[in-house]
Amino acid sequence: MDVHGGQHVVFDFDGALELARRLWGLADNVDTFRGKRDTAATTALRHWQGRYATDFRNSVTTEQGSDTNLSTAMRGDARTLASLWSQAMTEEAKVRYADHVTEKRQHRSFFHRVEDALLGADDDDYGSAPEPFAVPQPPTFMATGCLPVYG
Repeated sequence: MDVHGGQHVVFDFDGALELARRLWGLADNVDTFRGKRDTAATTALRHWQGRYATDFRNSVTTEQGSDTNLSTAMRGDARTLASLWSQAMTEEAKVRYADHVTEKRQHRSFFHRVEDALLGADDDDYGSAPEPFAVPQPPTFMATGCLPVYG
Protein backbone atom coordinates (compact mmCIF):
# COMPACT_ATOMS: atom_id res chain seq x y z
CA MET A 1 0.00 0.00 0.00
CA ASP A 2 1.41 3.35 -1.03
CA VAL A 3 0.19 5.73 1.64
CA HIS A 4 1.73 9.10 2.14
CA GLY A 5 0.36 12.11 3.91
CA GLY A 6 0.05 15.44 2.26
CA GLN A 7 -1.23 18.86 2.92
CA HIS A 8 -4.85 19.09 3.88
CA VAL A 9 -7.12 20.57 1.22
CA VAL A 10 -8.17 24.16 1.82
CA PHE A 11 -11.57 24.43 0.16
CA ASP A 12 -14.93 25.88 1.18
CA PHE A 13 -16.86 22.64 0.73
CA ASP A 14 -20.24 23.97 1.93
CA GLY A 15 -19.80 27.32 0.22
CA ALA A 16 -18.99 25.75 -3.15
CA LEU A 17 -22.21 23.73 -3.20
CA GLU A 18 -24.25 26.70 -1.96
CA LEU A 19 -22.79 28.84 -4.75
CA ALA A 20 -23.55 26.10 -7.29
CA ARG A 21 -27.20 26.04 -6.13
CA ARG A 22 -27.43 29.83 -6.34
CA LEU A 23 -25.88 29.97 -9.81
CA TRP A 24 -28.33 27.32 -11.02
CA GLY A 25 -31.23 29.29 -9.52
CA LEU A 26 -30.04 32.51 -11.14
CA ALA A 27 -29.85 30.73 -14.50
CA ASP A 28 -33.45 29.58 -14.00
CA ASN A 29 -34.45 33.17 -13.23
CA VAL A 30 -32.72 34.43 -16.38
CA ASP A 31 -34.59 31.83 -18.44
CA THR A 32 -37.93 32.71 -16.80
CA PHE A 33 -37.42 36.43 -17.27
CA ARG A 34 -36.36 35.87 -20.89
CA GLY A 35 -39.62 34.02 -21.52
CA LYS A 36 -41.66 36.87 -20.08
CA ARG A 37 -39.71 39.44 -22.13
CA ASP A 38 -40.14 37.38 -25.28
CA THR A 39 -43.90 37.29 -24.75
CA ALA A 40 -44.00 41.04 -24.14
CA ALA A 41 -41.84 41.73 -27.21
CA THR A 42 -44.09 39.57 -29.40
CA THR A 43 -47.11 41.49 -28.17
CA ALA A 44 -45.41 44.83 -28.77
CA LEU A 45 -44.25 43.88 -32.28
CA ARG A 46 -47.61 42.42 -33.37
CA HIS A 47 -48.82 45.72 -34.84
CA TRP A 48 -45.65 47.79 -34.68
CA GLN A 49 -43.96 48.67 -37.94
CA GLY A 50 -41.25 50.97 -39.14
CA ARG A 51 -37.68 51.79 -38.29
CA TYR A 52 -38.14 51.73 -34.50
CA ALA A 53 -39.90 48.37 -34.66
CA THR A 54 -36.93 46.98 -36.63
CA ASP A 55 -34.48 48.44 -34.12
CA PHE A 56 -36.49 46.95 -31.26
CA ARG A 57 -36.72 43.56 -32.99
CA ASN A 58 -32.93 43.52 -33.52
CA SER A 59 -32.36 44.48 -29.89
CA VAL A 60 -34.66 41.68 -28.68
CA THR A 61 -32.82 39.14 -30.85
CA THR A 62 -29.45 40.26 -29.46
CA GLU A 63 -30.74 40.08 -25.89
CA GLN A 64 -32.13 36.58 -26.43
CA GLY A 65 -28.68 35.35 -27.46
CA SER A 66 -27.01 37.10 -24.54
CA ASP A 67 -29.51 35.68 -22.06
CA THR A 68 -29.05 32.16 -23.39
CA ASN A 69 -25.27 32.49 -23.19
CA LEU A 70 -25.52 33.87 -19.65
CA SER A 71 -27.76 31.11 -18.28
CA THR A 72 -25.67 28.44 -20.03
CA ALA A 73 -22.47 29.89 -18.55
CA MET A 74 -23.96 30.04 -15.05
CA ARG A 75 -25.07 26.41 -15.28
CA GLY A 76 -21.62 25.44 -16.55
CA ASP A 77 -19.98 27.25 -13.64
CA ALA A 78 -22.33 25.50 -11.19
CA ARG A 79 -21.40 22.09 -12.61
CA THR A 80 -17.69 23.02 -12.47
CA LEU A 81 -18.02 23.94 -8.78
CA ALA A 82 -19.70 20.59 -8.10
CA SER A 83 -16.90 18.77 -9.90
CA LEU A 84 -14.26 20.71 -7.97
CA TRP A 85 -16.10 19.88 -4.73
CA SER A 86 -15.91 16.18 -5.61
CA GLN A 87 -12.20 16.37 -6.44
CA ALA A 88 -11.39 18.33 -3.27
CA MET A 89 -13.41 15.95 -1.07
CA THR A 90 -11.68 12.93 -2.61
CA GLU A 91 -8.24 14.47 -2.12
CA GLU A 92 -8.93 15.50 1.48
CA ALA A 93 -10.28 12.01 2.26
CA LYS A 94 -7.04 10.51 0.91
CA VAL A 95 -4.94 12.87 3.03
CA ARG A 96 -6.95 12.00 6.14
CA TYR A 97 -6.61 8.29 5.41
CA ALA A 98 -2.85 8.63 4.92
CA ASP A 99 -2.59 10.51 8.23
CA HIS A 100 -4.63 7.75 9.89
CA VAL A 101 -2.37 5.00 8.50
CA THR A 102 0.77 6.89 9.51
CA GLU A 103 -0.60 7.37 13.03
CA LYS A 104 -1.51 3.69 13.35
CA ARG A 105 1.89 2.58 12.06
CA GLN A 106 3.73 4.82 14.49
CA HIS A 107 1.85 3.28 17.42
CA ARG A 108 2.44 -0.34 16.51
CA SER A 109 4.61 -2.41 18.78
CA PHE A 110 8.20 -3.24 17.90
CA PHE A 111 7.16 -6.83 17.14
CA HIS A 112 4.47 -5.67 14.69
CA ARG A 113 6.89 -3.27 12.99
CA VAL A 114 9.38 -6.10 12.43
CA GLU A 115 6.56 -8.31 11.18
CA ASP A 116 5.42 -5.54 8.78
CA ALA A 117 8.98 -5.10 7.51
CA LEU A 118 9.45 -8.83 6.91
CA LEU A 119 5.98 -9.86 5.75
CA GLY A 120 4.49 -6.60 4.61
CA ALA A 121 1.83 -4.56 6.33
CA ASP A 122 -1.69 -5.96 6.55
CA ASP A 123 -3.91 -3.34 4.93
CA ASP A 124 -6.91 -4.59 6.92
CA ASP A 125 -5.35 -3.09 10.06
CA TYR A 126 -6.09 0.40 8.76
CA GLY A 127 -9.56 0.08 7.30
CA SER A 128 -10.41 0.60 3.68
CA ALA A 129 -9.11 3.51 1.66
CA PRO A 130 -11.74 6.11 0.79
CA GLU A 131 -13.61 5.89 -2.50
CA PRO A 132 -13.95 8.89 -4.83
CA PHE A 133 -16.91 11.15 -4.15
CA ALA A 134 -19.63 11.36 -6.79
CA VAL A 135 -20.22 14.78 -8.33
CA PRO A 136 -23.30 16.50 -6.82
CA GLN A 137 -26.05 16.99 -9.38
CA PRO A 138 -28.25 19.98 -10.21
CA PRO A 139 -30.38 21.66 -9.21
CA THR A 140 -29.96 20.74 -5.52
CA PHE A 141 -26.21 19.99 -5.60
CA MET A 142 -26.51 17.95 -2.41
CA ALA A 143 -23.28 16.60 -0.94
CA THR A 144 -22.69 13.01 -2.02
CA GLY A 145 -20.82 12.03 1.14
CA CYS A 146 -18.95 13.16 4.21
CA LEU A 147 -15.25 13.33 4.95
CA PRO A 148 -14.01 10.37 6.99
CA VAL A 149 -13.13 10.83 10.62
CA TYR A 150 -10.61 8.45 12.12
CA GLY A 151 -10.22 8.10 15.81
